[in-house]
Amino acid sequence: MAPTSKRRRESSKEDILEATVVKAQKLVEHEGRPRTRDYDDMTQEFMAAVIGEYRARLCAEAPMPDHVAETSLLDASWVQACKATGLNLYRSPQLAKIVTSRGSQVRGQLKTKLRPLVEAIFGFHSSQSKSAIKKNRSLAEGLKDGSNFAFKVLHHYMGFLKAPLIQKIINTMWFANKHDDGIKFHKHFMPFPYPALALVLTAIECCIDEWSTGTRTDIPFTIQEYRGTYDSHLKCLQAFEEATKVYNILPAICKRLYEVGRYVQLYILDV
Repeated sequence: MAPTSKRRRESSKEDILEATVVKAQKLVEHEGRPRTRDYDDMTQEFMAAVIGEYRARLCAEAPMPDHVAETSLLDASWVQACKATGLNLYRSPQLAKIVTSRGSQVRGQLKTKLRPLVEAIFGFHSSQSKSAIKKNRSLAEGLKDGSNFAFKVLHHYMGFLKAPLIQKIINTMWFANKHDDGIKFHKHFMPFPYPALALVLTAIECCIDEWSTGTRTDIPFTIQEYRGTYDSHLKCLQAFEEATKVYNILPAICKRLYEVGRYVQLYILDV
């Protein structure tokens, strides 16, 4: 009897959730872009859940989505937020926009965190001297040649995906504190997903591109500018996996990327 009663209660709860659609109450009107804090507390709680889920799914599945992929990510994230909060919130265009705008925010955050690391680790120097500009330009060209930047041993193509910068930015972006996506939404990052890794490689390349003239020039890390580069990196990863599948190399690398990031966070919490 108990298991049957429990199933009935769960079924009843799901039926109520499906039947009861709640509309958000907007408390603040303004002419700018929509903001979560413009709405009632219940809506803000729901939006926090759906935004977190969307960010995690975006990185793990399609970091540079087209409209179809973006809608699919939003659908899945909204359903999960409904389950997590027990609230079936009506998805207005304004609320949907608040969620999907987090895509450009994620990409911007990644590049912002990467820029000083790329400069310091690879040795770019801000200077107006001709020799420094020439050196920066040559360095950028060399790093991009054959995705040299992704190797542990530069110019010798040894240790693919083991460049210290890759683990460093993964730790910084997804595992720096207990609120980061790699911790809160670990199911999406265990092991570290190929699309997220391709995004990291693309963002590194964008930061290197900024030095291509010898003097750093800001280049927006947008879907329009870098989707082709992202697709190339993802295909490269898939080809690498296929070529080395007997040895299980890429899955092992991604498992380690997650485990090291997770370990760093656990160590920080214990200190």
